Amino acid sequence: MNTETPWLPSDIDESFAPLSHFDITTTDDMPMAVTPRGGGREVGRSCYQLDTQYGTYLIDCGLSQGGGDKFPDLRGLSPDDVDSVFLTHAHIDHSGGLPVLENRGLLDDDAKIFATEPTIQIAQTLLQDSLKLHLRETADGPAEQQFTEADVESVFRRFSAIEYTTDTDTEPLTVRNLIPETDEVEPLTLQVGNAAHLLGSAWFAFESHGHRVVFSGDIGGRAKQLPDIDVPPQADHLFIESTYGATHSHRSLSDAGTELFELLGDAIRNGEPVLIPTFATGRAQTLLLMFNDRGHALPGEIGVDYQLVVDGMAQDITDHYHDYVTDNMYYDTGVVNRATETGMTTPFLPSGITTPRTDRERRRIFERFAPARGEQVPIILAPSGMLSGGNSPRYLGELIARYDDGHVVPTGYQANGTLGNALQNAKKSGTEKATRLVDTNPFGNDWPASDRISWVETDDGTKTRMTVPTRWLHSLSGLSAHAAQNGLLSFARDISPETITLIHGPAYAQEGFGAHLMDNVESSEQLSRARLLTPIPIERDPDIDAATLSEDVTSSSGEIRTQIDDLHDTVTALSEEIADTRNDGLSEAEVRAIVRDMIN
Repeated sequence: MNTETPWLPSDIDESFAPLSHFDITTTDDMPMAVTPRGGGREVGRSCYQLDTQYGTYLIDCGLSQGGGDKFPDLRGLSPDDVDSVFLTHAHIDHSGGLPVLENRGLLDDDAKIFATEPTIQIAQTLLQDSLKLHLRETADGPAEQQFTEADVESVFRRFSAIEYTTDTDTEPLTVRNLIPETDEVEPLTLQVGNAAHLLGSAWFAFESHGHRVVFSGDIGGRAKQLPDIDVPPQADHLFIESTYGATHSHRSLSDAGTELFELLGDAIRNGEPVLIPTFATGRAQTLLLMFNDRGHALPGEIGVDYQLVVDGMAQDITDHYHDYVTDNMYYDTGVVNRATETGMTTPFLPSGITTPRTDRERRRIFERFAPARGEQVPIILAPSGMLSGGNSPRYLGELIARYDDGHVVPTGYQANGTLGNALQNAKKSGTEKATRLVDTNPFGNDWPASDRISWVETDDGTKTRMTVPTRWLHSLSGLSAHAAQNGLLSFARDISPETITLIHGPAYAQEGFGAHLMDNVESSEQLSRARLLTPIPIERDPDIDAATLSEDVTSSSGEIRTQIDDLHDTVTALSEEIADTRNDGLSEAEVRAIVRDMIN
């Protein structure tokens, strides 16, 4: 039995066809079926196949930045099977698998990738960066290259812009009009609404033969620069993200900003550098707006007492954000009014910032910094937000090697398997330092001499061994672009679905969130957690074989909940210990021996 997907046959191969295996056929009475190909019980590689009698479509096709499988499970799809893709937003966990579809020939020759204009612009930048990272990861190690530059360029040619349809005068989009080459009798229609997660993000509502299904995408509603979430239509079935389903509500952005700027003020006064690993899209712009609004409260003068560095892709994405700053379809009216009335069309770029483009310019940041005199203290915003790629792990290596004290401030979710997650776990466990192998390189020919950093030869090539003092780590909550439980519940109540499927979330969040939805969404008769390669029929009175949470489960006593939480904590700790032993370079036999000792 496959322990990760025990509901699937253990011997499935590339020809495995989910609809045939589960004996599901779309009809007028059951006009749609949805098969999760990733992003079900995980945050990453979101991909959901929507089948009708006349076509096969994908909602998102992303990649995973943490451990486990990197790309969606595309088994059973044949060349030219996919008629089109509908992209909810640009984040790489929703868009990063698109070139793989191209590489494997799974997209029909006439297939398009539909998204809002900002999503297309941002996705193009993210995919170009993803290609660079993918080529580096597969150059020397055992990982096989999955796509090429030509595949990425082909994806760009398939992009086709759509707009939000929630205006009262706007009719739903007809898929056969969007895709003239599709079956002329395809009755599928589409409504598109603002999900307020990042610039251009969307939820989708598909309807066929009187049945409607909503895909939430990633739900936001927290970024003050974006409009409110568009109210979705009522539907029979809802696929809803659950990233923060276990969190009742986030702290306010104002409180998060106060904590951050108190830390920054102390760091400037003490002459200690600060690295803020940030997501290039959405999070970086929220932080930059904070610097515009609160920067005057920091001690000293920018460019003299401290440097505000905005690096890497955060610069390029911010340029895209400025392209739409006068468009109230994508921005809050306050931002639009300020831009049109004052001519301030670059609100995400505080004056005096440093934007390095080369490694030579990055080295200059450290050359200007004089810790003893407290001059030019670096405050660095750099992707990636999980320290899993981009320049943020490079900055981390330089900082720990050069300076005794400093700060690393993660500002969002840290997926399992990432360096950011490993550092958080080390701090929680009470250890003074965390040592990890990282696939990164310095800004010069070699790392500065330090016992905190060195080169290590592994079976996967040359890696950097970093030892990070856990006192440096200050995780900042309250900046997430994802709605918490209360926001997700409000979205679900607007839809009033009969059935709900949880996607895009860790198992522990889905368990509690599922119970909460069943208790508080009066229309819901059944709730399930998405299972990989397990189709969900869109029909009335469905029989869903997808880990349904029954009334008995959702009304479980606190004692059982506590036991589940304890078990989750134990399994998590065990997984972390196993990861630690592998990072220490032990053999698989040694790892298994340690696991036996821990269990017995």
